[in-house]
Amino acid sequence: MAPDIAIVGGGVIGCAIAYALAHAGAGRILVIDRGAPGAEASNAAAGLLVVAGSRAPRGVLFELRRASATMFPALVDALRTESGIDVEYRDAGLLELAFTDAEVDELTGLVARRREQGFVVEQLDARAVRELEPSVSPAVCAGALFAEDRAVNSERLVQALHRAAQARGVECRFGTGLTAVETVRGRLTAISAGAERFTPGWLIIAAGAWSPEVGELLRVKVPVRPDKGEMAAVRPALPLGRPVVWNEGYLVPRNDGEVLIGSTSARGATDKSVNAESLALLLGRAARMVPGLAGAIPVRTWAGLRPCSTIRRPIIGLVRGYANVILATGHHRSGILLAPITGKLVAELVVHGQTSIPLHPFGYRPR
Repeated sequence: MAPDIAIVGGGVIGCAIAYALAHAGAGRILVIDRGAPGAEASNAAAGLLVVAGSRAPRGVLFELRRASATMFPALVDALRTESGIDVEYRDAGLLELAFTDAEVDELTGLVARRREQGFVVEQLDARAVRELEPSVSPAVCAGALFAEDRAVNSERLVQALHRAAQARGVECRFGTGLTAVETVRGRLTAISAGAERFTPGWLIIAAGAWSPEVGELLRVKVPVRPDKGEMAAVRPALPLGRPVVWNEGYLVPRNDGEVLIGSTSARGATDKSVNAESLALLLGRAARMVPGLAGAIPVRTWAGLRPCSTIRRPIIGLVRGYANVILATGHHRSGILLAPITGKLVAELVVHGQTSIPLHPFGYRPR
């Protein structure tokens, strides 16, 4: 039978949309991806769910991030029940470090702003930082604990969403990319993936950094480009109790004893190699935060291609010129965090024709 909805992209955004649509009873759902579930940016992510500790200014995107973060506790419990997978939701907060007077001043200002917004934040002197995380460098001047920021295991989150969606009847075609589309008077009527042809009522493009390639089939420019991020993992002798961040660097502990070290940024890069210079940068940041990591041997390195929206916000909503094509892409560094709210909003748009949060700030109207 023909699917009612086809989703191109099997990463965290595509799987979250499929899961939300299945929960809403939206009909027959098909997920198409030329790779494996989460094989691109999603599985490469560290899994940080940072709202209060981010430098994001007030506005609709900040509120979208905040709303999505509140959805995780219920989602984590539901996925554990429906998929049998523990996504390793960590609720010990996020510790940010400051090593200079200028960094202390900046952190103090951020703490004040977040408290005004109702977040639970604790500013710490150097002694309190080291009492909280004894392995942190003695050179630290101050810190802040953003108690409501969280982390998950991104790979496990994708697996859980995928398995739970399948349990609700979602079909998948992995290892098969979208190759052609057919349209009639502003409506998509059919798609081809490999040797198969489908006639869905809706097409949802959630292909991350590869969304522009899907857009080309529809003769639509999708303003997304790749942003390469490199990472490494080590196994320290002493575990961290929570994620630790400083400037552009971060350390994220996992339940298996690994600590993830991130991350670099290379806009426009499309290879997924990790070079020696980047690895040295990552390890240097890690050792600055936690000196005990200076002698740690990387157990693995990897890179992912984040979907960076050139209009500086995720793109969620109908594609101009098409009555039944939706874009859900360009989430950049916030794909894991924004997955629940993106799934919810796309499902509302498909099922009800309207959303609980206005989508016009995240719309894109190609010329």
